[in-house]
Amino acid sequence: MPTGRSQFIGTAGQFYVAYRLSVYEINAAITLGNAPSVDLMASSADGRRTISIQVKTSRNAYRYNRYGSEGYEWDVNKGVIGKYHESFWYAFVNLQEEKEKKCDPEVFFVPSRWVAEFVKPDWSRYMYFLPMTVKELTYERWDLFSAYLNGEQNAVEWANSWPQDLLVKWGA
Repeated sequence: MPTGRSQFIGTAGQFYVAYRLSVYEINAAITLGNAPSVDLMASSADGRRTISIQVKTSRNAYRYNRYGSEGYEWDVNKGVIGKYHESFWYAFVNLQEEKEKKCDPEVFFVPSRWVAEFVKPDWSRYMYFLPMTVKELTYERWDLFSAYLNGEQNAVEWANSWPQDLLVKWGA
């Protein structure tokens, strides 16, 4: 379990995502470390559909040139490899602490399949890189929660997606 400043950074991300989900009238519960791979649970009002969320938070996730491209990067762990399901999502939070003026955190939602396919077992450090080519698909997509919890096909398709033309080259 993280200690010191990193623990507070991670907790800040979890509470921020829970707060934003609540603003959108989505039931959100923080697991408070009681579920090793799940930080938040979100459910529909009737409780019939749920989303498990792993929150990863960085003080400064933006990378001008990583893997030859612009994007964002977060530490993950080896446990992400091969672990995915349509109802398991990542919320990647960028606190933007490097900015001179105060900014709200940025949140990127990513289907667990993207992370499971990207991270490789032979890496010495497990990192997830989100290229700018998919920013439109992931940035501040709070709408996807309501849509998924309502069983809307577009959100279900997104949760099961693997846009190879945009992502595969980054994990190679």
